[in-house]
Amino acid sequence: MSNMLTALLAITILSISACHAMGVIGIDYGTESMKVSLMKPGEPFDVVLSRDSKRKIPSAVAWKVQERLYGSDAANLASRYPGDTFIGAKFLLGREYDDERGRARHAGLLNTKLVPNAQRNDTTIAIERETDYTINKEGADVYSIEEIVGMQLSHGKALAEEQAGEEVIRSFPGTIGTYGGLDVAITVPVFYTAAERQSLYDAAQVAGMKPKLVSDGAAVAINYAMTRTFPKPEKHMIFDSGAGSTSATIVEFSTKTIQADSILSIGATQKEAIVVDVLGAGWDREANGMVLDVIVRDELARQFEEKNAGKISKPLSQQPRALARLLKEANRVKHILSANSEASSYVEMLADEIDFRGSLSRQQFESLVEKAGLTPRFGQAAKDALDQTKVSLKDITSVILVGGATRIPLVQASLRSAGIPEDKWAQNVNADEAGVMGAAYFGASFNPQFRMKAIKANDGTPYSIVLREQDGKAETIFPAGAVEETLITRTYPGATDDLSMQISYDPSINSEKLDGQQNALYSIELADVHKNLAELKTEGHLDNVQTSVNITLASQPLGVVRVANAYLHVKQKSGGVVGALKGFFNVGGSAEEETEEEANNATTADADADANDNSTTTKKEKPAKKQPPTERHIALTGSIKPAGSVHPMSTGELKTASDRLYVADVVMRKKAAREEARNVLEAYIYRIRDTVDEEYFKKASKSAERDSIKKRIQELNDWLNAAEGDSAETAALKVKRVSLETLVSPIEKRINEQRVRGKAVRTFEKALTQGKTFLTEARANLTEAMQANLASKFTASELDTFEHQLEKDSKWFEEKKKAQDKRALDEDVVLPSAEVEKRAKKLTDTIKKYQKRRVPKSRPAKKESPPPTKAEEEVPPPPEPEAKAGEQKGEEEKDQATHPPRHEEL
Repeated sequence: MSNMLTALLAITILSISACHAMGVIGIDYGTESMKVSLMKPGEPFDVVLSRDSKRKIPSAVAWKVQERLYGSDAANLASRYPGDTFIGAKFLLGREYDDERGRARHAGLLNTKLVPNAQRNDTTIAIERETDYTINKEGADVYSIEEIVGMQLSHGKALAEEQAGEEVIRSFPGTIGTYGGLDVAITVPVFYTAAERQSLYDAAQVAGMKPKLVSDGAAVAINYAMTRTFPKPEKHMIFDSGAGSTSATIVEFSTKTIQADSILSIGATQKEAIVVDVLGAGWDREANGMVLDVIVRDELARQFEEKNAGKISKPLSQQPRALARLLKEANRVKHILSANSEASSYVEMLADEIDFRGSLSRQQFESLVEKAGLTPRFGQAAKDALDQTKVSLKDITSVILVGGATRIPLVQASLRSAGIPEDKWAQNVNADEAGVMGAAYFGASFNPQFRMKAIKANDGTPYSIVLREQDGKAETIFPAGAVEETLITRTYPGATDDLSMQISYDPSINSEKLDGQQNALYSIELADVHKNLAELKTEGHLDNVQTSVNITLASQPLGVVRVANAYLHVKQKSGGVVGALKGFFNVGGSAEEETEEEANNATTADADADANDNSTTTKKEKPAKKQPPTERHIALTGSIKPAGSVHPMSTGELKTASDRLYVADVVMRKKAAREEARNVLEAYIYRIRDTVDEEYFKKASKSAERDSIKKRIQELNDWLNAAEGDSAETAALKVKRVSLETLVSPIEKRINEQRVRGKAVRTFEKALTQGKTFLTEARANLTEAMQANLASKFTASELDTFEHQLEKDSKWFEEKKKAQDKRALDEDVVLPSAEVEKRAKKLTDTIKKYQKRRVPKSRPAKKESPPPTKAEEEVPPPPEPEAKAGEQKGEEEKDQATHPPRHEEL
């Protein structure tokens, strides 16, 4: 019975959820570019294309005056508006304003102006636009890093929503937004700290998403496992060298029996699945593709300044537009040098109207990187991963190469120098798209409605987390490695005052691995302990109780720690309950005790009264007195505050940022709709202006009509060029277009009728001929069938009805055709082609329906029996004797029992 109820509940849940389509968006957010994928039933599982049909979307947002641009449009605008174009924002996620490392990496790109975030106490980084385009010149716009990244993520989300035909599940903290049915999973670098992960998560919330986060190494591993089986456990290294960092993740693949996560798996609660465990990682934030771009850019700038010494007004380092153009050219040169030994460079009018021509060889490039001390750092990440996990290279089945920088020869040489032989390398996944495909699959694995290969990923953090109590005792509570959401409980017996403790990364972790960020993570305060025990302390009864505090901490896959619950447990010591103890343990019990005593008194009084009235009445027993409680559990307020100055965005901050983004999106959509309406109007005006004097247009129109059209075109041109047209809204532009269409449409209809009427007339005449032929043959067949006393396909009434319709359509056609023939080409039609085609189709369909009909089977006539002779007439049976009344009633009851009453009898 329980299983049946569970199944019915599951079907009910699925039927409710089926009202909203499901799907998962995967986003691989990179420093230079991002990829978006979509997994949705009925859609091919693939990468979502950008507006310009590219599979890779630049991680950029830019403003052209007040117009906001994304992707390739934003990246291309950097050479014109470098101060209003923002790239490489990923470098600044989760960073304090005083953090020199993140700011230095970002400053080397477009020299974007970074300012303290005033909305968050000047502790985090914000970006300020170079140009003030506000109406009142109140100052240039300032955006937090979460808002900038949120805009980019919002663009990727919008592309996926358009392809899916539905929206991401609503998660706006404010009142703005809509409901949809898509989930989201976003990749994060495996080495991200809790502050960086939280910052990326906040950016996703600003964009209207509440994603699942998965490390980039785990996402690639999931994609690798999608097309493979693992009869035996295997260890692999995911070597990822991209635009923002280089990392090496050690993962283990195995096939295990796990708990089924589907509510429909009744009777079979376990299933076989591929399990991906993230064992550890090594990384280097400085070894990345963007650093190589900057090295090439600086070399090209040096060549330009050397060739044009004395000709340029100021160094290129002081010319942001020239540096932005050179950075784009440097990226192109770097890609060429990956496959060629030399690359030529040309930038037209780079600075002071001087063209730049230069070249760079692969040897020069590698020498520059070596001089910067970066070459060995790429391969060092792989060695660090092996050391951190204590896994031997011989136990590694393969080294899977992903990321664009793995195609650069010097990166491959660095990997060889680190002791990773080339025969271990594997290029059996898409180096650019494995992460985004694995991210979507990771998100879908949490939805039991998806029917797909079972892959369970145990993502992990490379940092051990330590709990330091207020007595100074430190203990590792969450070790590094593969973790799911894990709970640990700590008990503090004898606690009588508020408690505090600290959570941090293991102090032994090298500061370089944390990229200069502090080890401290959170401070935890357990309040209300002293407050709840204040009465006992005041009355001096604290020695009569035993106290303890229990706190449960949860480590989430997000990489952060939270307080799951906290309780104060107070238990009475042996020796009775008196005074303050009675009131403490029986909180809220005074009224209950009073009610109980009144009830006892009433019971006794009733019993005495009954005894006086009736001596045989037994006296009612008094209920047993309820024993007072001797212990109490009190929920405590457990607050956890991030250490340092980088805190998660509050609900109010999220609402303000998400509403600001939403309003900006609405303004952008309205502007795009207005521009489209204006473009459509202008294109329509130009087309009609060129058409109105064409010969075919003159034949179908009167002179007065053409004059009205020309006059209207002139009025619309003047209106568009005036101030009123420049500021007109979308609705006004559409009304203006309709005013011209009203004059043109009748003429275009005549032209179209002249073009298609001949074919429509021929089709109708053919249908009439077919109808008449069919009617003649059908009547002949009906007559033959009736004479032979056989069934026919048609009845006489059906043929009469068809004949009537045929005559009616024929008469209508002849009258309309005569009237149309008398009309000039510049007059409105009276024989519309659409009506002619409609009637022809109706006739043809009726004929086909009758022709497909089968002749019904004829039944042979029943033979009549000869009348009985007089001798054979039946003699009526003798009457039965009357039954007694009792017997008759019994027979009736028996008959009703065996033959229930009919419906009409009921």
